[in-house]
Amino acid sequence: MLRRAKDLTAKVDWRPIAIIHADLEGRVVGPSPAGPYPQRVWIEVGEESRVLATVDGTLEDVGRLAETTRDRLRAIVADSAAVGEGTRDDGPWPFATVVVPTIARDLERLTATVASLRALDYPRYEVIVVDNRTGPTIALALREDERVRVVSESRPGASAARNRGVQSAMGELVAFTDDDAVVDPQWLRSIATRFRSDPDVEGVGGLVLPAEFAHPAQLWFEEFYGGFTRAFTARTLRLHAGHDGDPLFPYGPGAYGAGCNMAFRRSTLSRLAGFDTRLGPGTPARGGEDPELFIRLVSSGGVVAVEPTAIVRHAHRRSDGEFYRQVFGYGVGLTAMYTALVVRDPRHLVSMARRVGPALRHLTRARTERSIVVGSSYPRRTYVYQLAGMLYGPIAYARSVARASARGRG
Repeated sequence: MLRRAKDLTAKVDWRPIAIIHADLEGRVVGPSPAGPYPQRVWIEVGEESRVLATVDGTLEDVGRLAETTRDRLRAIVADSAAVGEGTRDDGPWPFATVVVPTIARDLERLTATVASLRALDYPRYEVIVVDNRTGPTIALALREDERVRVVSESRPGASAARNRGVQSAMGELVAFTDDDAVVDPQWLRSIATRFRSDPDVEGVGGLVLPAEFAHPAQLWFEEFYGGFTRAFTARTLRLHAGHDGDPLFPYGPGAYGAGCNMAFRRSTLSRLAGFDTRLGPGTPARGGEDPELFIRLVSSGGVVAVEPTAIVRHAHRRSDGEFYRQVFGYGVGLTAMYTALVVRDPRHLVSMARRVGPALRHLTRARTERSIVVGSSYPRRTYVYQLAGMLYGPIAYARSVARASARGRG
């Protein structure tokens, strides 16, 4: 057991936390912190470009982590390899489209996102940046590249922007990331490999890791939520199998992947009529559009794959206020999403009712049980923002529906 370091989490003593990588032998393979090593580090253990485990601790923990978890980590590699056994992985690489919705709030981050997409190690792809603003175009802010196109969507909301990107896509596969994330060079190849190796797979979710810990709020996100995803083992999810005993499946929002790291066959997106434009950032519902689509896919008999080698790094919110707004928004989006599912198909209500007990236990469980961070430095008021958001979610969805109806009449 790695030792606790609660004294290191106090905001008054805050110092940026370095992210370092170590191999299974406990050797730091980079990047190493510049200058004197900080007392506290975020350790990612893996093989080559793959991350197999993360831990929040000190440099002394690197060797101990590798030693105590080496066999388990190698078992993860074996289990992941077994997922693809007996399936095909041949033929040409499918043409892929990457869609990035944006309101261009931070052009520097958007530029970094697009730069990472330009550097992808994949033979056949295009990038579509969907400008979701009503103001001047952002096309001139991006360097010219024949693989990058900018299209506009005046209807507000990330869902509408993603659907616009799908309409413009030429790829057989459509992958999505956000304008505050950067993708690993092998990201698209890992996604396409999973689709190519199993023709039954219609959606893929990847692993999302933190890009930095420069501000306390960025650590709070990992402490409170356990990050976006903790899927280090490849899995295949079906409605009646493959959920590893998850009592919330298929309704647990963290089971599949996040909006900044997901992909679908274009035919699947057409069959499901895309994202629900009454959900997501930019609407009163604030979120929930990505798990809602995954849940609809699985509930209709579709197959979703979780692929941990498809890595995206996300820049978490940098200020206290942004973090609280995010927590509130996630709470709103969660219950708005459940409301949308029930409105679309009332049979979901019966299925959800069977999971109320496990859901309540999940929400009230100690955060340290679902987060690898060694302490809890986020303010206790965080729970208040989450609960307030969840209570408001159904109302927010009703407002979103009313707004959509008024727009349709206009």
